[in-house]
Amino acid sequence: MQTKPIEMVLSDRQFQILQTSVTQAVTRKWLRTKDLPNYLSMADSTIRENLPGLPFHIVGGTKLYDPNEIDDYIKDL
Repeated sequence: MQTKPIEMVLSDRQFQILQTSVTQAVTRKWLRTKDLPNYLSMADSTIRENLPGLPFHIVGGTKLYDPNEIDDYIKDL
């Protein structure tokens, strides 16, 4: 049995929303603490236990993480 791909057609508005979401996701400079588990593919408790020195910056009382700094930190472990 041969399968065939299904072609999806988006409206202009749906495409615009999708394009904006994808662009924001791939160009995002700063991560919040809640974003780390998804970014690192680790549980929050694993991050706290194994990466206590993860570099961050505080802006207005909010911890912000630079993905490039996180990557460099992990590479240097």
